[in-house]
Amino acid sequence: MEKITAIITMLLALSIASERLVEIIKGLIPWLDKQNTDPKGEGMRRTCLHVLAVIAGVLTAYLAKDYIPEDVARPTGSWAILGLGLLASGGSSLWNSVLSYLTNVKDLKKLEAATARKTSG
Repeated sequence: MEKITAIITMLLALSIASERLVEIIKGLIPWLDKQNTDPKGEGMRRTCLHVLAVIAGVLTAYLAKDYIPEDVARPTGSWAILGLGLLASGGSSLWNSVLSYLTNVKDLKKLEAATARKTSG
């Protein structure tokens, strides 16, 4: 469980930092920051934002490689940096999934504890 906590903490930090980078770039490029009324234009804007999020995630992971604990990933491995960057670019949908997973793990632990109490008592 400690390793999962370390991984999630690192991903959260990388995700927040890469999201901040995306927001800065959106502020510098006005058409990225405003929703387009044309569906085709909006699709292109959203695609650009997704690509930008991936680039920002990988760049953030690369810049943070000296601070990534060995038990999370080998920071010298290019694939590890790419993987962490992709995960960091996941945004809120990733964190909703992580939260659901952790909630289910917590519920299972409670159920196991309750079952153990019933069988021992």
